[in-house]
Amino acid sequence: MTLRIDRLSVRYPNGYQALEHVSLTIGDGETVAVVGGSGSGKSTLVRGVLGLLPPGTAVTGMILLSGVGDLTGLREREMRQTRGRQVGYVGQDPYRSADPWWSVGHHVSEAWLVHRLRVPREQAVSRVAALGVGDARERLRDRPAMWSGGMLQRADIAAAAAHAPRLIVADEPTSALDADVARSALATLVAQSRSLLLVSHDLDMAAEYADRIVVLDGGCVAEELVVGRAGGGALEAVATRPATRALVGARAAGAGPRPSPTTGPAVASLEDVSLAYRGGSPVVSDVDLRIMAGEVIGLCGPSGGGKSTVLRALAGLLRPVSGRVRHGDTVLWSSEASRPSPGFVMPIFQDAAGSLDPRWPIWKTVAEAIVATSEGRIRLAAPETRRHAAELLRRVGLDDVDPAARPRRLSGGQRQRVAVARALGGDARLVVADEPTAALDSVHAAEMVGLLRELADRGCGLVVVSHDERRLRSFADRVLRVRDGQVVPA
Repeated sequence: MTLRIDRLSVRYPNGYQALEHVSLTIGDGETVAVVGGSGSGKSTLVRGVLGLLPPGTAVTGMILLSGVGDLTGLREREMRQTRGRQVGYVGQDPYRSADPWWSVGHHVSEAWLVHRLRVPREQAVSRVAALGVGDARERLRDRPAMWSGGMLQRADIAAAAAHAPRLIVADEPTSALDADVARSALATLVAQSRSLLLVSHDLDMAAEYADRIVVLDGGCVAEELVVGRAGGGALEAVATRPATRALVGARAAGAGPRPSPTTGPAVASLEDVSLAYRGGSPVVSDVDLRIMAGEVIGLCGPSGGGKSTVLRALAGLLRPVSGRVRHGDTVLWSSEASRPSPGFVMPIFQDAAGSLDPRWPIWKTVAEAIVATSEGRIRLAAPETRRHAAELLRRVGLDDVDPAARPRRLSGGQRQRVAVARALGGDARLVVADEPTAALDSVHAAEMVGLLRELADRGCGLVVVSHDERRLRSFADRVLRVRDGQVVPA
């Protein structure tokens, strides 16, 4: 037995009961997936195994790791020695795990350096190349901001498996990857892991690679499914509890695309645009794209292919090498360029945690967009502003979360919903969303799709990047593929 969690209960210093009497086991060579809705306790379980719960947290029960003992009783110095050597970790947010000042190669090498070990020659390059990163030797010299989220996630996987630990804990390791790369990366992670605790929102992927699936609901174990890596089709046959059936049933959410608007002025457009970074080779070339009011355009394609780059150009955050970017009648980044009016475009970033001010309560983050587009009519401190922000939080399914909570107290999925609530509050004409459902379970992802579709139906233009092509096709009017420097119909 590699890991045995016995009646684990976790209560945070603010009194919130995150886990209650959770028990599960992971055998030698076994992969166990933990699934559940956002806020169900998955991340708390991960923090407990890694010894990263905040000071003052009340913990009862045991977390027994083979060869180490009860992790709940270890001092911090002992846990630092355990993390990495005995327990590897792949985080949900690759941008937060990488220091922006250091190269990606240094980030991978830290798996050895943090334990004062010499980095084996060529190990960082060979491990990252094995996960599908082309020209790995050169790319490892880049800073994290120059990599896509999917590529950075692969660097995290390489670092986590560096010491062949007894157990690897992977928290949403494929949420930033397209389907083909996700399967390849997860297959490599399973192959490199002696035992694996996989936290995921992707039920189909979990069923494909896990031996067992543990479903959390409200901090408790709702159900345990023996799937034996049988694939997603086995879930309908073995799921019996309501929480599990809700997750299974929401995987193919959406009513399908509608005819795209074809008349009237475009909300935004790219006209023969080529995009590059720091004078390098173009990431995408000769892009012509018009987004109409009320239209949802989906962008899919491989990690690192340029999807987020196109969004940055549409948001006015990246100057094109050639061509024009228009917001309505306004031309950006040319001789007659001018900035768009406040609130014209609202972004939903892939890095939800990085896009939220850690010092602000979440209601204030949402209210900022309301105030920015109010032309001075509404003050941030006004009571009606806070009420409006609370209503937006309710609309994205966060009515049970304290509006005064800071982002660090929220799960990854909850932070993403805060980012969507902020976009809803801005009354924008154009919304660009980078992986808005990647951190959400299937139930909340389906709800988010409904909110985004509703936003477009009110007349907003919407461009959504996602690795989940099936979900994109369930609500987008058009789906385009970004690959090999081109944007073409999918």
